[in-house]
Amino acid sequence: MRFRVVDTFSDERFAGNPAAVVEVPRFPPDGVMQRTAHLIGLPTSAFVVPVAPARYRVRWFTPYKEINLCGHATIAGARHLFLAPENAGQTRLTFVSDNGVLHAERAGELIAIDLPKAGLTVGEPPPGLLEALGTDAVVCAVSSDDVLVEVESAAVVAAVRPDFAALARQPFRGHIVTARAASGADFVSRTFFPSLGVNEDQVCVTAHCKLTPYWSQRLGRARLKALQLSERGGRLEVEDLGDRVRVLGTAVLRDEGDTTVLDDGAGTREGALR
Repeated sequence: MRFRVVDTFSDERFAGNPAAVVEVPRFPPDGVMQRTAHLIGLPTSAFVVPVAPARYRVRWFTPYKEINLCGHATIAGARHLFLAPENAGQTRLTFVSDNGVLHAERAGELIAIDLPKAGLTVGEPPPGLLEALGTDAVVCAVSSDDVLVEVESAAVVAAVRPDFAALARQPFRGHIVTARAASGADFVSRTFFPSLGVNEDQVCVTAHCKLTPYWSQRLGRARLKALQLSERGGRLEVEDLGDRVRVLGTAVLRDEGDTTVLDDGAGTREGALR
């Protein structure tokens, strides 16, 4: 299986959030896709299968498990697939997953996707959460899968050094730490997913399905600029559309490679990766 690496939410290679795009005629066995994603070793690998003009089936795998939605890998997939000869002149691609349908559009130099908005319930921090993050909270809010913690400043966000083993024991998929930006954007964030094998996601689109309505309400504007303060960093534009969130970002093509994972009936065994 050949794959293409794309760096999203950055104007240069080896910045932003990388994803692998693996275009296949049909989905391989689950174990083969999981082992392939593990060999590639990026935060997410998107496996895409063409089913009709400008329409694809998609599944997403971290190095350790399948996930039901990944925005940055979808943007990576769109960046790669918009260059395919069969998509010449297309301005919109459709990605169909078991979790719903996503549309990716050209928006000038950016690629935009829209996703369902996630509701948040403000409450007390769950036991052990702040200790695991090593910070205090201004506000804590919980969604169906993630927890959002607003802290005092962007400097506090940048300084967070979590205990990842303790975070992995928390009853959440992910942990979002955020604050109002001092300059250059409207808000900043960092996101941690140790239970998925990704201690810190460089730029997380699905987290912005929570961050966008949260900061849109706080700041009184629907269209916002966001920075993710991870090691590689990333820039996003987001828009609250009511029941959905629009996320816009850049995507830069990087490496090509191939990997062989064989299903011999007794599990999987790996071949070459280059």
